[in-house]
Amino acid sequence: MPFFRLETNVSIKESDRQPLVEKTSKFISRIVGKPETYVMVLIHDEVPMSFAGSSEPAALVSLGSIGLQKEQCASLSEQVCNFLDSELGIPGHRIYIEFRGLERSMFGWDGRTF
Repeated sequence: MPFFRLETNVSIKESDRQPLVEKTSKFISRIVGKPETYVMVLIHDEVPMSFAGSSEPAALVSLGSIGLQKEQCASLSEQVCNFLDSELGIPGHRIYIEFRGLERSMFGWDGRTF
């Protein structure tokens, strides 16, 4: 049940939004090793944002998953930063990523918990 939430000040063309969501879903599934059927992706663009006192392209990412381990985070950070740089032109030094390892009993879905 990985989830990926992206907030960025970059503007994404309306016609590019859903294709980007779908590409991101496949990407997240691959890097966390979970079936895409459980992946949720939310992308909020054009968010008023300042990073280091600048409004240059920047992003705040939240990536959570059941069973996410601390040891995975450095590799995931590199992969997410490379992906966002490639897709949206946001350099890694302008991206913060919050990782969340979630307990099955603390995450709900379909009227129950995992």
